[in-house]
Amino acid sequence: MSPHPQSGRHARLVDPALALLTAVGIAAGPAAVGAPLSWHGTFALGVILGGLLLVRRSRPVPVLVLSAAALVGYQSAGLFEGGGVWPLSVALFTAALTRPGLASAVATLALAGGLALQGLDASETLARGGVELLWLALVTAAASSWRQYGRWRAEHRARLLQLEQTRLVEQRLTISREVHDVVAHTLAVVGVHLNVAVEALDDSPEEARAALRTAIAVRSRAMTDLKTFVGELRDVPQHGLESVADLVAQAEAAGLDVRYDTEGDVEALPAAQALTAYRVVQEAVVNTLRHSDAGRLTIQVQAGPQALVVTVTDDGRSAAGFTEGHGLTGMRERVTALGGTLHVDTGDGFAVRAVLPLTDHLTGLAP
Repeated sequence: MSPHPQSGRHARLVDPALALLTAVGIAAGPAAVGAPLSWHGTFALGVILGGLLLVRRSRPVPVLVLSAAALVGYQSAGLFEGGGVWPLSVALFTAALTRPGLASAVATLALAGGLALQGLDASETLARGGVELLWLALVTAAASSWRQYGRWRAEHRARLLQLEQTRLVEQRLTISREVHDVVAHTLAVVGVHLNVAVEALDDSPEEARAALRTAIAVRSRAMTDLKTFVGELRDVPQHGLESVADLVAQAEAAGLDVRYDTEGDVEALPAAQALTAYRVVQEAVVNTLRHSDAGRLTIQVQAGPQALVVTVTDDGRSAAGFTEGHGLTGMRERVTALGGTLHVDTGDGFAVRAVLPLTDHLTGLAP
């Protein structure tokens, strides 16, 4: 899963451009300060590090490790003296988006190894090491800022979507009240005129016919109103588990490494359970983006013969102080309304597990 905010179309353009820029920079950088160039030295290293960047999205940490190993190897052989961190800038930035601590450790070890193997004196080692560490800090800080921006953008998009869905739900409730009022009013008026027609049928046929005409007119107006309301209800979109893919894309755009697994026939689920499962995943993803400094997010949906189990977990480290808000309360109410259970765990990361029965919890019969 890609941890980057760019789309696949942009990635096809950005990654080759970064690979080429890295290769050219590694080849031309030392020349700018008067270092000798060699095909088997700077050019070959540029090709290696640039080529590795073509798979940086799918394998960010391995790309950084291999790039660091190649750089240290060339430095130890005396084939490259251009620096210990800046040639790794793109690979370091990419790995730091999901594994900042590990990325910094790999780059620091590569820097230390390169300086030690080049046989520099103490003052030169300190000078070059200080500059390289400053660059390392700048790259990791930029990655952290980019990751937080992606999370903010994904959370903002999710909140806007949630507000729109809330508006649609309120619209449906309004329409349902209107339908109730129309039906109740129509039945009352028609009932009155039918009673008048029955009582006047023998003594005053004209009065009976007038009452029947009024009842028919009221009924016709009510049918027109009901058709309008039903048409509006049909235009209100409903979400199911097929919409989880959009949530996965939002989480990936925010810098999370997402794994989404399904088990069983999720396409055959009843609409109510599918919608509630989607809401559980949606709220859990929003909570991860908002409250947890997580790098990984796992979504599991298991559709069994008796129950639908939805589990969402992350590896965040700041969830311990999390308190349940309106979103989780609404999620719990949705699950309980279907006879299910919801468990939220904030001890080690953030975890939500919802169990939704696939049988009617009132009658015990399958829907």
